[in-house]
Amino acid sequence: MALEHQVGLIFGKFYPLHCGHLYLIEKAMSQVNELHIMLGCEATRDKKIFDKSHFSRQPQVSDRYLWLQQTFKNRHNIHIHILDEAGIAYYPDGWKDWSDKVKSILAEHHIKPTKIFTSEMQDVKNYETYFDCSVNIIDAKRDFIPISATEIRQNPYENWSFIAKAAQPFFIKKVAIIGNSQSKELPEQLANIYNTKYVVNGYINYIEQEIASKHHHRHLSDSDFVRIAMLHAERINQAVTCANKLIFTTIDFDTLVDYYREIFQTDNEILNALKQNYHFDLVINQKDFNAENTALENFELASKMVESLLI
Repeated sequence: MALEHQVGLIFGKFYPLHCGHLYLIEKAMSQVNELHIMLGCEATRDKKIFDKSHFSRQPQVSDRYLWLQQTFKNRHNIHIHILDEAGIAYYPDGWKDWSDKVKSILAEHHIKPTKIFTSEMQDVKNYETYFDCSVNIIDAKRDFIPISATEIRQNPYENWSFIAKAAQPFFIKKVAIIGNSQSKELPEQLANIYNTKYVVNGYINYIEQEIASKHHHRHLSDSDFVRIAMLHAERINQAVTCANKLIFTTIDFDTLVDYYREIFQTDNEILNALKQNYHFDLVINQKDFNAENTALENFELASKMVESLLI
């Protein structure tokens, strides 16, 4: 006699995706043939969650979907669905309307769940009532993974190790230290201290030489300048995938736009697009340091400014 095909169902906001979610999903997957993950979203509620968090920017539905997709991209039997909860009364109300919305998604994809998996004891009775299938509790007391999304939202950097690898790049803080002779080593020093990535830009010296030139010989063409900026963007993209909370570099795109404008007396669409898409959380310029400061004083000042990003 063939065993029944087991189909699992998991619900969550994944705001953000963390190790507790991954444990729930992986343990559930070990008990079923296929698993369907319902990513719940509702714009007003999600904004309120963000406003109460210590996140510097709000994860969108597309971000949360991507985190799940990247984490399980090689798992053909794990499927992710968007559950738009707009117009449904907020939890713990609205179970009937909410379950009807879930059932419409299940019917659309011809999904017949046999098990629901959750870490929330208070939801078991309603799951059983509205979905007529068994409910499995996993790590309800958070003994195996002692964390919750609420705790991460309140202290993302203290709880960094619990944030899923796919989600961590979203929360990386970008720091540019644009220095003079006394501070030019600061980005690499701080990257070493924080055990993270230093994004080198070996071409910045050429750009600064052109800025300093009285006659603007323009040894760099505008296309050279754009290639330098694009290379910098590519290196940043690579760095954030494996950084530890922060990345450090010697230039930001606002400054590159200003440099380009000073040299060529015009704007560049590509550079402006990079400026819009690569937000830096902290830019320290040489003008932020007292000219009489020692290297140690600059180091201590920059360290305090960086540390404030992680509170």
